[in-house]
Amino acid sequence: MADESSLSDSYIRVACAEDTAFVQVFGLASMFLAPTLQAFVESEKNDGIVNFVIDMKYCQGMDSTFMGTLIGLSTVVKNLFGWFCLVNVSDDNRRLLKMLGVIHMISIREAPLPITEGEFTTLYPSSDPVERQKQIRNAHLALIEADPGNKQRFGPFIEALEEELSSLPRIVPPKSKSQDDAGGPAK
Repeated sequence: MADESSLSDSYIRVACAEDTAFVQVFGLASMFLAPTLQAFVESEKNDGIVNFVIDMKYCQGMDSTFMGTLIGLSTVVKNLFGWFCLVNVSDDNRRLLKMLGVIHMISIREAPLPITEGEFTTLYPSSDPVERQKQIRNAHLALIEADPGNKQRFGPFIEALEEELSSLPRIVPPKSKSQDDAGGPAK
């Protein structure tokens, strides 16, 4: 599993052209980087991007959270009638994808990225621990959905995450100004 020191070694570089986003993964694709990729895809799909190419050429390895995130993102994009594919996947990463049944859920192709170096923006991992825990839970649920055999691997882990997440304090949003002034909901 990745530790906090891997935060500075792992990042993604992103670029968009027309209706396609290109993502290059650098370093270890882990639970630290998964929320960053998730946020990028969510943001871009809201801006009309429906196709995503994830370049794994510089990816040194993946953990189960990142692989589960790939499944979830692929499903979201396919529901938009777009496409989501991985390119330049190493033999080691292909083995990891196969081991958890992810390889059957995501398109993998060998193709160069048609965007120049200067058009990419670098995004670093998020360090919000609560969001990371939610991402880890959702990613592992996606892995179980992809391959029911993963339930034996990850079931107890997901239960522990659920328990931990349910014990976190709930944050109540502040009242709006109109509620404060009138002593109740705005009319």
